[in-house]
Amino acid sequence: MKKRFSTEKADWSDIREKQYRQDCLDIVLQFGDILKKIDDKVYLIRNDEQIEILKPDKQKSFWYETWLKIKDYYGV
Repeated sequence: MKKRFSTEKADWSDIREKQYRQDCLDIVLQFGDILKKIDDKVYLIRNDEQIEILKPDKQKSFWYETWLKIKDYYGV
């Protein structure tokens, strides 16, 4: 019996991750800051200071985890 694989779910996950990435950038930009991804960590550039925001646990949900942390950081 063949193993079933849903490409729709994979596509949906990719679309959502792209949207979370854009949401992160939008939130940070509202506060005049910059978001950088270096290797597997996310940094916030604020007042010429580089602040490590987080190193997400899962690559597949990288931007979702970042979005949660950014929302918490800015209180939005």
